[in-house]
Amino acid sequence: MAYTRYSGGWGCLLIGAVVLILLFYLLRAILFVLYIVSPALLLAAIVINWRAVWDTLREFWAMLLERPFSGLIMTVLAVILYPITALYLFMRALGYLRMEQAFGPTYNEDYSAAEGEYIEFEEIESTPPRRAERVEDIEIEPIPPPDDLPKDSGKP
Repeated sequence: MAYTRYSGGWGCLLIGAVVLILLFYLLRAILFVLYIVSPALLLAAIVINWRAVWDTLREFWAMLLERPFSGLIMTVLAVILYPITALYLFMRALGYLRMEQAFGPTYNEDYSAAEGEYIEFEEIESTPPRRAERVEDIEIEPIPPPDDLPKDSGKP
């Protein structure tokens, strides 16, 4: 008697292929729309918060300096996938805007040191840390054996 386990067969293969084809056309349509909208997204990112675009460019530059091969690959991918990069910059600018709304601006508008005033502070005297004792300097007393252990009879 041959034991066979039930499998989907041709039906599952056909449904999987149809789903993959539909996903391909859906992603193609999304990328087409992003390609048309990407200049507007890039301009909107600059208008909303130009620091997001500047920080992204600085990160790409740092990656080029630290890891040239990876940085070059990332830069080429960012140029080739321009619509996705523009969407990323737009979303990052929106994130910067939300962070600024939640936590306030990152710079202090009434910063008095910029006007030439001194900031009040209190000077605290500091003493150098005490030299820790070295292990060799510490005298250690041997631990006496407990009384409840059996006595060694001397035989191995």
